[in-house]
Amino acid sequence: MLIFILLGVLLSIVSSRIKLSYTVTLLLFGMFLTFLKLRVGLFPAVSSLTHILSAQLFFNIILPPIIFKAVLDMDYNRFIDNLWPIIFLATLGVVISVLLISLLMHFILSMPWFYSLLFATIISPTDPVGVLATLKGIKGAEDTTSLIEGEALLNDATAITLFSILLSYSGGFSIERVGLTVFLVFVVSPFIGFALGYLSTRLLPLMSSAESKISYLFALSYLSFSFTQAIGGSGIIAEIIFAFMISVKLKSEKAQVQNFWAVLDYIANSLLFISMGLVFNPFLLAKYYFEIVVSFLIVFLSRIAIIRSLRIFRGSYDYGLAFLSGIRGAIPLVLALNLPLFVSSGINYTDLIFAITVGIASISLIFQTFLVQLRARRLSEDYYYY
Repeated sequence: MLIFILLGVLLSIVSSRIKLSYTVTLLLFGMFLTFLKLRVGLFPAVSSLTHILSAQLFFNIILPPIIFKAVLDMDYNRFIDNLWPIIFLATLGVVISVLLISLLMHFILSMPWFYSLLFATIISPTDPVGVLATLKGIKGAEDTTSLIEGEALLNDATAITLFSILLSYSGGFSIERVGLTVFLVFVVSPFIGFALGYLSTRLLPLMSSAESKISYLFALSYLSFSFTQAIGGSGIIAEIIFAFMISVKLKSEKAQVQNFWAVLDYIANSLLFISMGLVFNPFLLAKYYFEIVVSFLIVFLSRIAIIRSLRIFRGSYDYGLAFLSGIRGAIPLVLALNLPLFVSSGINYTDLIFAITVGIASISLIFQTFLVQLRARRLSEDYYYY
Protein backbone atom coordinates (compact mmCIF):
# COMPACT_ATOMS: atom_id res chain seq x y z
CA MET A 1 0.00 0.00 0.00
CA LEU A 2 2.85 2.39 0.80
CA ILE A 3 4.23 1.83 -2.70
CA PHE A 4 0.81 2.69 -4.15
CA ILE A 5 0.69 5.92 -2.16
CA LEU A 6 4.19 6.91 -3.30
CA LEU A 7 3.29 6.08 -6.90
CA GLY A 8 0.16 8.17 -6.55
CA VAL A 9 2.21 11.20 -5.50
CA LEU A 10 4.67 10.75 -8.37
CA LEU A 11 1.90 10.20 -10.90
CA SER A 12 0.17 13.38 -9.77
CA ILE A 13 3.22 15.25 -11.10
CA VAL A 14 2.85 13.47 -14.44
CA SER A 15 -0.90 14.14 -14.64
CA SER A 16 -0.40 17.87 -14.01
CA ARG A 17 2.26 18.05 -16.71
CA ILE A 18 0.23 16.25 -19.37
CA LYS A 19 -3.04 17.85 -18.17
CA LEU A 20 -4.78 14.52 -17.71
CA SER A 21 -7.12 13.73 -14.83
CA TYR A 22 -5.20 12.44 -11.82
CA THR A 23 -7.58 9.52 -11.33
CA VAL A 24 -7.40 8.53 -15.00
CA THR A 25 -3.59 8.67 -14.85
CA LEU A 26 -3.63 6.27 -11.89
CA LEU A 27 -6.05 3.95 -13.69
CA LEU A 28 -3.95 3.87 -16.87
CA PHE A 29 -0.80 3.19 -14.87
CA GLY A 30 -2.45 0.23 -13.15
CA MET A 31 -3.57 -1.07 -16.56
CA PHE A 32 -0.03 -0.68 -17.88
CA LEU A 33 1.40 -2.73 -14.99
CA THR A 34 -1.12 -5.49 -15.64
CA PHE A 35 -0.33 -5.50 -19.36
CA LEU A 36 3.41 -5.83 -18.66
CA LYS A 37 2.76 -8.70 -16.29
CA LEU A 38 0.54 -10.60 -18.71
CA ARG A 39 2.54 -9.86 -21.84
CA VAL A 40 6.20 -10.04 -20.80
CA GLY A 41 6.05 -11.46 -17.28
CA LEU A 42 7.22 -8.32 -15.47
CA PHE A 43 5.93 -7.43 -12.00
CA PRO A 44 4.71 -10.94 -11.08
CA ALA A 45 3.52 -9.67 -7.68
CA VAL A 46 0.97 -7.36 -9.31
CA SER A 47 -1.82 -9.94 -9.38
CA SER A 48 -1.56 -10.46 -5.62
CA LEU A 49 -2.21 -6.76 -5.06
CA THR A 50 -5.73 -6.87 -6.50
CA HIS A 51 -7.00 -8.10 -3.13
CA ILE A 52 -7.24 -4.42 -2.23
CA LEU A 53 -10.52 -4.37 -4.16
CA SER A 54 -12.08 -7.09 -2.02
CA ALA A 55 -15.44 -6.04 -0.65
CA GLN A 56 -14.24 -6.02 2.95
CA LEU A 57 -11.18 -3.84 2.38
CA PHE A 58 -12.94 -1.52 -0.04
CA PHE A 59 -15.97 -0.84 2.14
CA ASN A 60 -14.14 -0.78 5.48
CA ILE A 61 -10.88 0.97 4.56
CA ILE A 62 -10.98 2.89 1.27
CA LEU A 63 -14.54 4.18 0.90
CA PRO A 64 -15.25 5.81 4.33
CA PRO A 65 -12.76 8.71 4.04
CA ILE A 66 -13.89 9.41 0.47
CA ILE A 67 -17.55 9.59 1.53
CA PHE A 68 -16.81 11.70 4.63
CA LYS A 69 -14.67 14.17 2.66
CA ALA A 70 -17.32 14.48 -0.05
CA VAL A 71 -20.02 15.34 2.49
CA LEU A 72 -17.77 17.87 4.26
CA ASP A 73 -17.19 19.67 0.95
CA MET A 74 -20.82 19.55 -0.16
CA ASP A 75 -22.94 22.70 -0.17
CA TYR A 76 -25.61 21.83 2.41
CA ASN A 77 -28.14 24.42 1.20
CA ARG A 78 -27.88 23.32 -2.44
CA PHE A 79 -28.21 19.70 -1.40
CA ILE A 80 -31.46 20.50 0.43
CA ASP A 81 -32.72 22.56 -2.53
CA ASN A 82 -32.17 19.56 -4.83
CA LEU A 83 -33.16 16.90 -2.31
CA TRP A 84 -36.20 15.47 -4.13
CA PRO A 85 -34.50 15.12 -7.54
CA ILE A 86 -31.54 13.50 -5.75
CA ILE A 87 -33.82 11.04 -3.93
CA PHE A 88 -35.61 10.31 -7.21
CA LEU A 89 -32.34 9.48 -9.01
CA ALA A 90 -30.96 7.51 -6.07
CA THR A 91 -34.04 5.32 -5.62
CA LEU A 92 -36.61 5.17 -8.40
CA GLY A 93 -33.96 6.18 -10.94
CA VAL A 94 -31.82 3.18 -10.00
CA VAL A 95 -34.82 0.82 -10.18
CA ILE A 96 -35.80 2.15 -13.63
CA SER A 97 -32.17 1.85 -14.76
CA VAL A 98 -32.01 -1.77 -13.57
CA LEU A 99 -35.21 -2.62 -15.43
CA LEU A 100 -34.13 -0.89 -18.66
CA ILE A 101 -30.64 -2.38 -18.70
CA SER A 102 -31.78 -5.89 -17.81
CA LEU A 103 -34.53 -5.76 -20.43
CA LEU A 104 -32.12 -4.67 -23.18
CA MET A 105 -29.41 -7.11 -22.08
CA HIS A 106 -31.90 -9.96 -22.20
CA PHE A 107 -33.33 -9.21 -25.65
CA ILE A 108 -30.20 -7.85 -27.39
CA LEU A 109 -27.50 -10.11 -25.93
CA SER A 110 -29.78 -13.04 -25.00
CA MET A 111 -28.57 -13.03 -21.42
CA PRO A 112 -30.89 -15.02 -19.08
CA TRP A 113 -33.18 -12.89 -16.94
CA PHE A 114 -31.44 -13.60 -13.63
CA TYR A 115 -27.98 -12.69 -14.94
CA SER A 116 -29.20 -9.64 -16.84
CA LEU A 117 -30.85 -8.37 -13.64
CA LEU A 118 -27.74 -9.16 -11.62
CA PHE A 119 -25.53 -7.28 -14.08
CA ALA A 120 -27.98 -4.36 -14.15
CA THR A 121 -27.87 -3.96 -10.35
CA ILE A 122 -24.06 -4.00 -10.46
CA ILE A 123 -23.68 -1.44 -13.22
CA SER A 124 -26.63 0.92 -12.50
CA PRO A 125 -25.21 3.07 -9.67
CA THR A 126 -23.04 6.00 -10.67
CA ASP A 127 -19.79 5.78 -8.79
CA PRO A 128 -19.17 8.28 -5.95
CA VAL A 129 -15.39 7.96 -6.28
CA GLY A 130 -15.10 8.62 -10.00
CA VAL A 131 -17.88 11.22 -10.09
CA LEU A 132 -16.68 13.26 -7.11
CA ALA A 133 -13.09 13.29 -8.36
CA THR A 134 -14.22 14.51 -11.79
CA LEU A 135 -16.58 17.28 -10.66
CA LYS A 136 -14.15 19.12 -8.37
CA GLY A 137 -13.86 22.80 -9.17
CA ILE A 138 -16.67 23.11 -11.73
CA LYS A 139 -18.19 26.60 -11.85
CA GLY A 140 -21.43 27.68 -13.45
CA ALA A 141 -23.55 24.58 -12.84
CA GLU A 142 -23.73 24.32 -9.05
CA ASP A 143 -27.25 22.87 -8.97
CA THR A 144 -26.24 20.19 -11.47
CA THR A 145 -23.05 19.27 -9.61
CA SER A 146 -24.99 19.13 -6.33
CA LEU A 147 -27.56 16.85 -7.98
CA ILE A 148 -24.89 14.54 -9.43
CA GLU A 149 -22.85 14.39 -6.22
CA GLY A 150 -25.93 13.67 -4.10
CA GLU A 151 -27.06 10.96 -6.51
CA ALA A 152 -23.60 9.36 -6.57
CA LEU A 153 -23.44 9.28 -2.77
CA LEU A 154 -26.91 7.84 -2.20
CA ASN A 155 -27.70 5.57 -5.14
CA ASP A 156 -25.21 2.88 -4.10
CA ALA A 157 -27.42 1.92 -1.16
CA THR A 158 -30.35 1.15 -3.49
CA ALA A 159 -28.23 -0.79 -5.97
CA ILE A 160 -26.37 -2.79 -3.30
CA THR A 161 -29.69 -3.66 -1.65
CA LEU A 162 -31.09 -4.94 -4.96
CA PHE A 163 -27.83 -6.82 -5.54
CA SER A 164 -28.07 -8.48 -2.10
CA ILE A 165 -31.71 -9.45 -2.73
CA LEU A 166 -30.81 -11.09 -6.05
CA LEU A 167 -27.94 -13.01 -4.47
CA SER A 168 -30.25 -14.20 -1.71
CA TYR A 169 -32.64 -15.37 -4.41
CA SER A 170 -29.89 -17.47 -5.99
CA GLY A 171 -29.39 -19.23 -2.66
CA GLY A 172 -33.07 -19.74 -1.96
CA PHE A 173 -35.43 -16.76 -1.96
CA SER A 174 -36.84 -15.66 1.36
CA ILE A 175 -39.29 -12.77 1.74
CA GLU A 176 -38.24 -12.44 5.38
CA ARG A 177 -34.60 -12.00 4.35
CA VAL A 178 -35.54 -9.41 1.75
CA GLY A 179 -37.68 -7.50 4.26
CA LEU A 180 -34.86 -7.56 6.80
CA THR A 181 -32.36 -6.25 4.23
CA VAL A 182 -34.63 -3.35 3.24
CA PHE A 183 -35.32 -2.54 6.92
CA LEU A 184 -31.62 -2.55 7.82
CA VAL A 185 -30.65 -0.35 4.87
CA PHE A 186 -33.43 2.23 4.84
CA VAL A 187 -34.46 2.38 8.53
CA VAL A 188 -31.65 1.15 10.77
CA SER A 189 -28.80 2.72 8.78
CA PRO A 190 -30.21 6.29 8.87
CA PHE A 191 -30.99 5.84 12.57
CA ILE A 192 -27.38 4.82 13.33
CA GLY A 193 -26.04 7.80 11.39
CA PHE A 194 -28.43 10.19 13.15
CA ALA A 195 -27.75 8.74 16.62
CA LEU A 196 -23.97 8.97 16.22
CA GLY A 197 -24.27 12.42 14.69
CA TYR A 198 -26.45 13.68 17.54
CA LEU A 199 -24.11 12.20 20.15
CA SER A 200 -21.11 13.76 18.43
CA THR A 201 -22.67 17.24 18.27
CA ARG A 202 -23.00 17.03 22.07
CA LEU A 203 -19.50 15.72 22.68
CA LEU A 204 -17.47 17.86 20.26
CA PRO A 205 -17.98 21.17 22.17
CA LEU A 206 -16.51 19.48 25.25
CA MET A 207 -13.22 18.81 23.44
CA SER A 208 -10.72 21.61 23.80
CA SER A 209 -8.32 20.97 20.92
CA ALA A 210 -8.76 20.54 17.18
CA GLU A 211 -6.52 17.46 17.35
CA SER A 212 -8.87 15.68 19.75
CA LYS A 213 -11.89 16.54 17.60
CA ILE A 214 -10.20 15.30 14.42
CA SER A 215 -9.13 12.07 16.14
CA TYR A 216 -12.65 11.53 17.44
CA LEU A 217 -14.20 12.13 14.02
CA PHE A 218 -11.64 9.86 12.36
CA ALA A 219 -12.59 7.00 14.66
CA LEU A 220 -16.36 7.62 14.48
CA SER A 221 -16.40 7.96 10.69
CA TYR A 222 -14.90 4.49 10.34
CA LEU A 223 -16.94 2.98 13.17
CA SER A 224 -20.25 4.31 11.86
CA PHE A 225 -19.50 2.85 8.44
CA SER A 226 -18.04 -0.49 9.54
CA PHE A 227 -20.61 -1.23 12.23
CA THR A 228 -23.53 -0.52 9.92
CA GLN A 229 -22.01 -2.68 7.19
CA ALA A 230 -21.35 -5.48 9.70
CA ILE A 231 -25.01 -5.73 10.71
CA GLY A 232 -26.16 -5.83 7.10
CA GLY A 233 -27.10 -2.16 6.70
CA SER A 234 -25.69 0.58 4.47
CA GLY A 235 -22.52 2.14 5.83
CA ILE A 236 -22.81 4.75 3.08
CA ILE A 237 -26.18 6.04 4.33
CA ALA A 238 -25.08 5.97 7.97
CA GLU A 239 -21.90 7.90 7.28
CA ILE A 240 -23.56 10.46 5.00
CA ILE A 241 -26.08 11.38 7.71
CA PHE A 242 -23.37 11.36 10.40
CA ALA A 243 -21.06 13.56 8.27
CA PHE A 244 -23.86 16.01 7.39
CA MET A 245 -24.67 16.58 11.06
CA ILE A 246 -20.99 17.08 11.84
CA SER A 247 -20.45 19.40 8.88
CA VAL A 248 -23.27 21.68 10.03
CA LYS A 249 -21.97 21.72 13.61
CA LEU A 250 -18.30 22.40 12.86
CA LYS A 251 -17.33 26.05 12.76
CA SER A 252 -13.80 27.32 13.36
CA GLU A 253 -12.27 23.83 13.12
CA LYS A 254 -13.92 22.92 9.81
CA ALA A 255 -10.95 24.04 7.70
CA GLN A 256 -8.56 21.89 9.77
CA VAL A 257 -10.89 18.89 9.56
CA GLN A 258 -11.22 19.33 5.79
CA ASN A 259 -7.43 19.53 5.38
CA PHE A 260 -6.97 16.31 7.35
CA TRP A 261 -9.62 14.50 5.34
CA ALA A 262 -8.18 15.85 2.10
CA VAL A 263 -5.01 13.86 2.83
CA LEU A 264 -7.01 10.71 3.64
CA ASP A 265 -9.06 11.21 0.47
CA TYR A 266 -5.89 11.59 -1.59
CA ILE A 267 -4.40 8.37 -0.17
CA ALA A 268 -7.65 6.43 -0.63
CA ASN A 269 -7.96 7.54 -4.26
CA SER A 270 -4.34 6.62 -4.96
CA LEU A 271 -4.89 3.11 -3.61
CA LEU A 272 -8.21 2.70 -5.35
CA PHE A 273 -7.55 3.83 -8.91
CA ILE A 274 -4.23 2.01 -9.29
CA SER A 275 -5.94 -1.12 -7.93
CA MET A 276 -8.76 -0.70 -10.42
CA GLY A 277 -6.21 -0.65 -13.22
CA LEU A 278 -4.69 -3.88 -11.88
CA VAL A 279 -7.92 -5.86 -12.44
CA PHE A 280 -7.84 -4.85 -16.12
CA ASN A 281 -7.21 -7.99 -18.19
CA PRO A 282 -6.90 -7.05 -21.89
CA PHE A 283 -7.17 -10.68 -23.04
CA LEU A 284 -10.38 -11.32 -21.10
CA LEU A 285 -11.84 -8.06 -22.42
CA ALA A 286 -10.84 -8.96 -25.98
CA LYS A 287 -12.78 -12.20 -25.62
CA TYR A 288 -15.98 -10.28 -24.80
CA TYR A 289 -15.34 -7.08 -26.77
CA PHE A 290 -18.69 -7.21 -28.62
CA GLU A 291 -20.67 -7.69 -25.40
CA ILE A 292 -18.73 -4.86 -23.74
CA VAL A 293 -19.40 -2.35 -26.54
CA VAL A 294 -23.10 -3.23 -26.76
CA SER A 295 -23.49 -3.17 -22.97
CA PHE A 296 -21.81 0.23 -22.71
CA LEU A 297 -24.23 1.66 -25.27
CA ILE A 298 -27.15 0.12 -23.36
CA VAL A 299 -25.95 1.63 -20.07
CA PHE A 300 -25.27 5.02 -21.67
CA LEU A 301 -28.70 5.17 -23.36
CA SER A 302 -30.44 4.17 -20.14
CA ARG A 303 -28.62 7.00 -18.39
CA ILE A 304 -29.93 9.50 -20.93
CA ALA A 305 -33.49 8.22 -20.39
CA ILE A 306 -33.20 8.58 -16.61
CA ILE A 307 -31.78 12.11 -16.81
CA ARG A 308 -34.48 13.25 -19.23
CA SER A 309 -37.08 12.20 -16.67
CA LEU A 310 -35.73 14.94 -14.37
CA ARG A 311 -37.76 17.48 -16.33
CA ILE A 312 -40.69 16.75 -14.00
CA PHE A 313 -38.84 18.69 -11.25
CA ARG A 314 -38.43 21.94 -13.21
CA GLY A 315 -34.84 22.34 -12.08
CA SER A 316 -32.28 24.46 -13.93
CA TYR A 317 -29.95 21.57 -14.65
CA ASP A 318 -27.37 21.12 -17.37
CA TYR A 319 -28.64 17.82 -18.74
CA GLY A 320 -25.57 17.25 -20.88
CA LEU A 321 -23.31 17.36 -17.84
CA ALA A 322 -25.77 15.25 -15.85
CA PHE A 323 -25.86 12.29 -18.21
CA LEU A 324 -22.14 12.46 -19.05
CA SER A 325 -21.41 12.31 -15.31
CA GLY A 326 -23.06 8.91 -14.99
CA ILE A 327 -19.59 7.42 -14.52
CA ARG A 328 -19.28 3.79 -13.50
CA GLY A 329 -16.23 2.75 -11.52
CA ALA A 330 -15.19 1.33 -8.18
CA ILE A 331 -18.43 0.03 -6.66
CA PRO A 332 -19.52 -1.93 -9.78
CA LEU A 333 -16.01 -3.43 -9.97
CA VAL A 334 -16.02 -4.43 -6.30
CA LEU A 335 -19.44 -6.07 -6.62
CA ALA A 336 -18.40 -7.91 -9.79
CA LEU A 337 -15.11 -9.07 -8.24
CA ASN A 338 -16.97 -10.60 -5.32
CA LEU A 339 -19.59 -12.51 -7.32
CA PRO A 340 -19.94 -16.21 -6.55
CA LEU A 341 -19.38 -18.68 -9.39
CA PHE A 342 -22.33 -18.78 -11.81
CA VAL A 343 -22.12 -21.33 -14.63
CA SER A 344 -25.15 -22.16 -16.78
CA SER A 345 -25.37 -24.06 -20.10
CA GLY A 346 -21.58 -24.15 -20.31
CA ILE A 347 -21.25 -20.36 -19.97
CA ASN A 348 -19.32 -18.83 -17.06
CA TYR A 349 -21.57 -15.87 -16.32
CA THR A 350 -19.31 -14.72 -13.49
CA ASP A 351 -16.46 -14.15 -15.97
CA LEU A 352 -18.84 -12.60 -18.50
CA ILE A 353 -20.36 -10.12 -16.01
CA PHE A 354 -16.92 -9.29 -14.62
CA ALA A 355 -15.44 -8.68 -18.08
CA ILE A 356 -18.35 -6.45 -19.15
CA THR A 357 -18.20 -4.52 -15.87
CA VAL A 358 -14.44 -3.92 -16.16
CA GLY A 359 -14.84 -2.90 -19.79
CA ILE A 360 -17.65 -0.45 -19.08
CA ALA A 361 -15.83 0.99 -16.04
CA SER A 362 -12.65 1.48 -18.10
CA ILE A 363 -14.49 3.21 -20.96
CA SER A 364 -16.55 5.25 -18.52
CA LEU A 365 -13.67 6.42 -16.34
CA ILE A 366 -11.42 7.31 -19.27
CA PHE A 367 -13.70 8.67 -21.99
CA GLN A 368 -16.66 9.96 -19.96
CA THR A 369 -14.27 11.71 -17.60
CA PHE A 370 -12.67 13.42 -20.60
CA LEU A 371 -16.09 14.49 -21.93
CA VAL A 372 -17.17 15.73 -18.50
CA GLN A 373 -14.01 17.84 -18.27
CA LEU A 374 -14.69 19.36 -21.70
CA ARG A 375 -18.26 20.15 -20.70
CA ALA A 376 -17.14 21.53 -17.34
CA ARG A 377 -14.52 23.73 -19.00
CA ARG A 378 -17.15 25.20 -21.27
CA LEU A 379 -19.54 25.83 -18.37
CA SER A 380 -16.74 27.47 -16.36
CA GLU A 381 -15.80 29.72 -19.29
CA ASP A 382 -19.42 30.79 -19.70
CA TYR A 383 -19.63 31.40 -15.95
CA TYR A 384 -16.60 33.70 -15.84
CA TYR A 385 -17.61 35.41 -19.11
CA TYR A 386 -20.99 36.45 -17.72
